Amino acid sequence: MTTQNKFLFWQQFQKNFFHVGAVLPSSAALGKAATFYLSEKKENIKVLEAGAGTGSFTREILPFLDAGDSLDAVEINPDLIRHLYLRFQSEPDFQVANGVDVNLINADLLQFPFNKQYDYIIFSLPMTNFPSQMVEEVLTLMMKHLKPGGVFSYVKYIFIGQVKYMYSQSETKANMKNTQEIIKRFADQYQFDRKVVGANVPPTWVHYWRKPIQDTSESDTVEE
Repeated sequence: MTTQNKFLFWQQFQKNFFHVGAVLPSSAALGKAATFYLSEKKENIKVLEAGAGTGSFTREILPFLDAGDSLDAVEINPDLIRHLYLRFQSEPDFQVANGVDVNLINADLLQFPFNKQYDYIIFSLPMTNFPSQMVEEVLTLMMKHLKPGGVFSYVKYIFIGQVKYMYSQSETKANMKNTQEIIKRFADQYQFDRKVVGANVPPTWVHYWRKPIQDTSESDTVEE
């Protein structure tokens, strides 16, 4: 983790906690945990990274990608997506194998015109910062665009939610409670694994959901 990445991330945390939600970029250990199930790939895959930030998870995704694979890295913050673009231009860890399609996209997930489904979705947005209605919309969108059999991973900081809840006003507490109920409803349907990552600031859970091959909860179809 470079000093430049830390400084940029800290700047963005101060300016926009709603979208950043962490003090430091994710550690390599957390990135490896978030991308753990990419090792299952047996054929060409499409990957969505939701909340690419400074590229901590992007760097861990790239070694799994071969010719014919694709990565859509979506980040709402223009400063962070610009920094990520520069990393692809200059850093060895961000060199892409021939035939891999990488798209760096500066967009709001809820406004992004999805036209495909993904085999893997790596999600690092701070859901506990969002209004509960937005959490419902985002998770519904993610599962809609996850292929049957595909894996969705997301991170949740240990203890941060509890501390925030303790010192929040009643309106914020009500929103956090609603958010947790929404996440639990999705987890009850899709979660199959989780791991704890102590080598991160703060320590973090990584949760893994898998969309069933026969998922009758979705009535809409999208282009493969």
